[in-house]
Amino acid sequence: MTEQIGAGVVQSLKPEYDVHFILDAENASREILSVLRGEALPTPSSHLGSRLYGTGEALRPRAVLFGGAYEDGVIEMVGEEVWRQLLQSSGGGSVDRAGRCCKPTTVTKIPLLKANQTATMPPLGPEYGKKMVQRAKACLRRLEEEGKFDGTHGGVYLY
Repeated sequence: MTEQIGAGVVQSLKPEYDVHFILDAENASREILSVLRGEALPTPSSHLGSRLYGTGEALRPRAVLFGGAYEDGVIEMVGEEVWRQLLQSSGGGSVDRAGRCCKPTTVTKIPLLKANQTATMPPLGPEYGKKMVQRAKACLRRLEEEGKFDGTHGGVYLY
């Protein structure tokens, strides 16, 4: 994903959703971990998004939304690394590859959303971002209605 597409995605998710946009897959684990901890990023891969950080309930991230360019293996790797780091810093617990807890812990879990590559993908261009935002918002609404933003649900969900 480019910042040009990302700018449209970030704008389209507002005002319902506050966004921290991460462009660089190589640093995704580090940046997601910082956001989940409520820490400002010293060198973000993108300047898109609100850049509001904190640990209070109002600023607690509810989900991580991966763009269509992220492959399954990368999402699993990033999710695994983030949860491993969170668990280590909290003093215990473990997770499986889908981000589900295997041992009790106090770490807040959040859903990981990825683009459903088996669904019809819109062509790249201005309509791509719009269509993907519609799908992402529908998934986010569904997860919210199902109570999956309470901090006890991890795992990967398709949009």
